[in-house]
Amino acid sequence: MSNLNEKPVWNNDIALLLSYWLQQRANHDDIFGSFRSANAHTDSLGEVDVISDAEHIKKLLKVPFNKHSQISMIVHRLGRTILLDEFDVHSHLLRLEKNEWTWFRDFFLDTILRNISVKHFYKKNKTRDELIRKDRLVKFLCQSVELPQLTRSNLNNNESQSTATAAALLEQIKELVNASNNLEDDNEKETNTNFTSSPFQRTVNWTFENMKMLIGSDLPIFGDEQHPAVSLRLRDMNKPINVLTGIDCWLDNLMCNVPELAMCYHVDGIVQSYEIMKTEDIPYREGCQFPPSVIRDLATNLLSFLKSNATKEGHTYWLFKGPDDDIVKLYDLTSLCETDRDDNPYTLPVASLLYKMAHNIVLKSDLETRSKESGTIRTLLKHCLDMLDPEKFPEYHCAAAYMMSDLYIDDNINEQSWMFNGNETSESDLLNDDFIFEGEKDSVTCACVDIKTLVQSQQHRFRKSLDVPRFGPIHGNLDGRAREALKYLVAALRSNAIHRRLQAATSNSDEQEQTLDETINKSKVIIPLPYQTTRHCTKFLIDNQNHLTGDRRLKAIILHKAASAYFALVHRYEQERNYGSCLRYLRLALNCHSAELKLQSIDQNNNTNTNIECKKLLSYIMSAAGDCRLMISHVISTEEIEKFREQYHVMNEIDYEIQNVIDEVGIDENYSEFSWVFELTPVIERNLFASAHAYEYALNIIRNVENQENQRWFLLTKRLGNARNEMGVYWMNQCAQAIKNFDQETTKEIKDYFRKSFEYFDGGIQAFEKIHDVSNIALLNSNLGRLMRYYAQFYAPIRNGIREEFSQQERQSYHKAFDYYLRGLKLVENRSDFFEVYRTLSWELSNSYFAMATSLQDHAPLSTMTQEDVEKEVIECMTRALKYLDVELNYSSSDRSPLAKYRAGTIHHRLASLLHNAFRTEENKTRRKHLRSLASLHYEKALKLFSPHDNPLEYLRLLVEEVALADFELQSNYLFLFFKQKPQQLNFLDANENSSRLKYSQQGLRASFHCQETIGIINQHRTSSDPDDYNDMFAQEAQRLLAILNGRIQAFLKEIVKILKLTSSKKLIYEDYKEMYSISLRLNDTAPTFPKDLYDAIERLKKIYEKNTSD
Repeated sequence: MSNLNEKPVWNNDIALLLSYWLQQRANHDDIFGSFRSANAHTDSLGEVDVISDAEHIKKLLKVPFNKHSQISMIVHRLGRTILLDEFDVHSHLLRLEKNEWTWFRDFFLDTILRNISVKHFYKKNKTRDELIRKDRLVKFLCQSVELPQLTRSNLNNNESQSTATAAALLEQIKELVNASNNLEDDNEKETNTNFTSSPFQRTVNWTFENMKMLIGSDLPIFGDEQHPAVSLRLRDMNKPINVLTGIDCWLDNLMCNVPELAMCYHVDGIVQSYEIMKTEDIPYREGCQFPPSVIRDLATNLLSFLKSNATKEGHTYWLFKGPDDDIVKLYDLTSLCETDRDDNPYTLPVASLLYKMAHNIVLKSDLETRSKESGTIRTLLKHCLDMLDPEKFPEYHCAAAYMMSDLYIDDNINEQSWMFNGNETSESDLLNDDFIFEGEKDSVTCACVDIKTLVQSQQHRFRKSLDVPRFGPIHGNLDGRAREALKYLVAALRSNAIHRRLQAATSNSDEQEQTLDETINKSKVIIPLPYQTTRHCTKFLIDNQNHLTGDRRLKAIILHKAASAYFALVHRYEQERNYGSCLRYLRLALNCHSAELKLQSIDQNNNTNTNIECKKLLSYIMSAAGDCRLMISHVISTEEIEKFREQYHVMNEIDYEIQNVIDEVGIDENYSEFSWVFELTPVIERNLFASAHAYEYALNIIRNVENQENQRWFLLTKRLGNARNEMGVYWMNQCAQAIKNFDQETTKEIKDYFRKSFEYFDGGIQAFEKIHDVSNIALLNSNLGRLMRYYAQFYAPIRNGIREEFSQQERQSYHKAFDYYLRGLKLVENRSDFFEVYRTLSWELSNSYFAMATSLQDHAPLSTMTQEDVEKEVIECMTRALKYLDVELNYSSSDRSPLAKYRAGTIHHRLASLLHNAFRTEENKTRRKHLRSLASLHYEKALKLFSPHDNPLEYLRLLVEEVALADFELQSNYLFLFFKQKPQQLNFLDANENSSRLKYSQQGLRASFHCQETIGIINQHRTSSDPDDYNDMFAQEAQRLLAILNGRIQAFLKEIVKILKLTSSKKLIYEDYKEMYSISLRLNDTAPTFPKDLYDAIERLKKIYEKNTSD
């Protein structure tokens, strides 16, 4: 219900007021009145329930009180909004000279006139009485409207001058009256009406019983200090006031929020009296009483009836009630009538409003809201496109198709948009334009309702379906949306081509020009359709003259969107490793970009914002190209490359159409500045170079664009660093491969490889330093350390295939490697978040120390260093290798743990062997004792790290060396006693010697027995069904070690037998050792079963030995 306490707003300009009041009948008969109001108040579309003329609303609400009333209105549905317009049947359907509305006339003649006589469809009132009424209205308005201030002041000063002023005012009013008399006919002939402003004096937002209406009204409203707002009515006292008059006055005041009505009574134009009444008292005035509740129920039920049956957006409905009918009918003319001739004049106005509704939602929404409303926007645009024939309305079809493409792919798409994929599975129903709404399945072509039903209270049976059906929000993966966008972009290009063809035809034929003018005139029924893309961009497809923008500019806009769509397609195919398709879409995206730049340069109307958008999109495309080429560089399969080549050349119809536009612009991809980007090649070097260059290209764009995107700069710099690292690794691997086949002819080539690898690693470090990426800086230092190790291998002297002594260049290269590794370790030490990097660097540094120590130990530079210095340097390197290996040994869950244990065991073994060798040559007793202790310690540690099951040969080798150490101690001890004693002490020496020799021999024998378990494991390998368990290399090494062990056992037993023969008083013990010696001699160390024979022999020896020990 309206608030009667609010003061309405009106215009006191006399000429404007008179023009509205005198022309109001013509406005009320305008079949596009609601569209004019809607276009002037587009924010109300979808927000209010009804948009119409106040006269049409009053006419509908007076139906129950006027049985002879006739209703003929055109109804359209736009969202929740109903548009109502008066439709004069006589003027549009019954004039035979009319050639329009033929589609409606056929239905009308066949269906309606069968039951109703033509005479019931009355003509407009153009009788003499109507002209007299208008003349009296002029006099009434002249008396009621206060003259301008200037006129009144002149009237007081100069009576003759005031008379002239009044006469001029009357003359102006008469001109308006004469113009209004002919306005109706002129309005029918005029098709080029301006629809950019409201046709009414005021447009009112009226809330009536929870119904929101936007209504146009020309009600004259006056006021003074005592009565600030009063509506004025001229009434002939000879005609009594009736219910219809009361309803008309009451509704007028309610709609315009006017609290009072001033009724001016006259007799034949002579004013008799005035009467002022309150608006709320009008329904209860004698002679025109009516129940307001009936009006309210009628409005509620009628709106529910319309919304329940007029459910299809884009359809034209006809609300009809014949004279004396008791029912109101609603016909779906779009479904009932044959519309192939497409002369429905509402087609373009409705389509334009659908477009405007979608446009308003987009402009008022942020990204999140736009996503939620995407289904509504898509539905509106889909209906708009379905209504528009591109052959007849190419301009608007082009604009709507472009806007639809923007709904699927935003101009401002970026790499983070790749993450917004909705569901990864395709949601075909949500992207299918042929989807049938559930509400449309049961829609009817004709609905009717009894007037008695409409006036009953609480009738809710029409409230079941108040909202029109909508598509769901757009989800689905990004590539599906990109394909939909491309489809609509091609539709926009086709419509543009039709429009340009019509333009060209216009210049060649006057007749064709007239045809085109007719099409343009129809287009001007709606307002211009400027389209601004969603965010921070100004791209208009329609100019202020209601035409498409220039051909070059329009194509540039569409090609920019196509480049965005193709860019979006790259990510999906990159995920699927279909890199041929990636390059194809990169090629199309860059071709679109090149064509856009050329069109902009020709057009010379591009602005700074457009250039920035182009550069940003190019930076994203280049970034994606860098990713794609980097991944292709990892593909080495010929079959995969051929598959990519097939994908590269596959194009669909949409791609061909866009490529044709690019070709028309004059872009040749073979000579394009970006041809290197989408080159498909299996050459790793070229792919890596293109990847790094693409990242650099993107970074240069970002640096030159204002408001530098720090996050993108960070990501691209990191990718550039990774690409340079990949290139450094590639050239480092080339170095490693070339070193294996090294000769004098390849020296220069290998040095070039080293140079390139070093430069790219260094460039990668520089990139990572810009973004303070500590972990990657450390890893690239690790790669430089590995490169220096290859340098060391390169400088290893080899002559005639024989490795020579460790060189000074090797030492320098290894120390450079150590420096790089230590530099990386310093960056990440004590950083828990970089522990994995720390592990990797420690492992690599340990390997480097081990490699240098091994090379130094195996190829000692004795020509430039003493043996003692070499051993000292080797021990130092081995010790450091163990130090940095502790990280892996103390990290039990490491995947390198088994390898680390093996490496640690190998280092301890080598240290033990080195100390063992030093022990053999050392003469100083104290020094010998120290070396013996250290050697035993390292043998013990090595045995703990090696497993006899996993490393049987290594374990056996350690045991054999320990046995050899015991044997050497036996021999060296005897020689020491022999050469150190005086001659007179030799008899004592013989007795002491025999005891010592027996002791060391028995210790060596017991050490040999410890090898039995390992021998058994080796024998299991020999009998295994897996040939890899006992291959030739394994068998040869096992035979060699076992033969050495057997020889040591024989030596120990022979020594024991000799001693016992001379000294033992127990003959049985002597015989037992003699038998043991005999067993060892009978073994054949070349026999295939030697491991088993030796195992069995040791078993027997152990039993005999244990028996003698117990005795």
